[in-house]
Amino acid sequence: MEQRPVIKEEDRDKVAIVVVGYNRIAPLSRLLTSLQNADYKISGVPLYISIDCSGDEELYEYVDKFVWNHGNKYLNIQNERLGLRNHIIQCGDLTQFFKAIILLEDDIYVSEYFYKYVIDAIDFYGDDDKIGGISLYQHEMWNGNLPILYCQGDSDTYLWQHPASWGECWTKKQWSTFREWYDKFEDSEFQEIDMPEYMKRWNKAWSKYFMAFLIQTDRYFVFPYISLTTCFGDAGEHSNSSSMLGQTTLLAGERNFKFCNSDLLMQYDIYGVNQNIYNWIGISKQDLCVDWYGNNNNIRRCRFLLTTFKLPLTIVRTYGLFLKPIDLNVKLKIKGEGIYLYDCEENIIKTADLKLPLSNIKYYLKAFNINYLTKYVLKYYYTRILYKFRLTNQKF
Repeated sequence: MEQRPVIKEEDRDKVAIVVVGYNRIAPLSRLLTSLQNADYKISGVPLYISIDCSGDEELYEYVDKFVWNHGNKYLNIQNERLGLRNHIIQCGDLTQFFKAIILLEDDIYVSEYFYKYVIDAIDFYGDDDKIGGISLYQHEMWNGNLPILYCQGDSDTYLWQHPASWGECWTKKQWSTFREWYDKFEDSEFQEIDMPEYMKRWNKAWSKYFMAFLIQTDRYFVFPYISLTTCFGDAGEHSNSSSMLGQTTLLAGERNFKFCNSDLLMQYDIYGVNQNIYNWIGISKQDLCVDWYGNNNNIRRCRFLLTTFKLPLTIVRTYGLFLKPIDLNVKLKIKGEGIYLYDCEENIIKTADLKLPLSNIKYYLKAFNINYLTKYVLKYYYTRILYKFRLTNQKF
């Protein structure tokens, strides 16, 4: 029987840092070092380290001997393997013992000023029923590893109907609302949820359940425009090789964040679509499907489609594909082509089955040296061929 550490009474009104690990000692050590070096402004910050069962005695010894300089340290090493999703769910349940938790997987690295941001964000958004969680991470790459940009409003934060998984915070209320929903949810219900199909196929991710929760309950995560965490993308549960795609611009100086009420923030849905666009274009959300990235199957079977794909449909109007973020081309009615509004009443096409047109690639490759890009692509495919060749040889 697993024996979890008993949380001290003095820590129950505090925001705890929860570190999640499995079998990667180097990334875990890097994260803990960044946490040790952060600026907390206060003393008595609880640290809870949760390690899934891997049998790695070296890692177990490391976390056991790790000395936390900023408050009480709690350590829980699982007796049996939970797997990533169940491990995250169990760690989320720790919100019942604290005011809130900041959950960090082991390949995350924090800004020196991450804790103040979280404390201030909790004070401002913690009781807002529209908010399902608080992100520390700001995405610069998203669907299909394409750059994603957001309209800047009068706040240092915006809303996205997408859970953060590379640095996130939940209050007790936020997590318990999700947990009640999660315990009743059946996987078969995914078929009726309007979200990218490839996300529904994830078999290890806890985040797809939180996405479904946000969509079904009309909630959002609060995201910062500048990131308080970054991700090293070390090889692990989701990938056999390391990746730099999760690296994002990290806040390197102290600042006082400006927050606005959630109703005044820029809001993006699960597809990365600005929710103001329906007013800008003059078509209701019930009648308009927006697909920037080729990830929307138009499950609502809308009559009108706004997309960057050139399709054999009736064009209602076009916009130039120049300004960034992409939304501004519609808001400011930029003339040209690259963005198309179609009337697809008689022939609804699922753009999620299509590939991004090459004519639009230059929009995403701004100022990228073509010589470097060519070398990178050649090296990438050379490495992939060698990898597959080795796997093939291992079978014989």
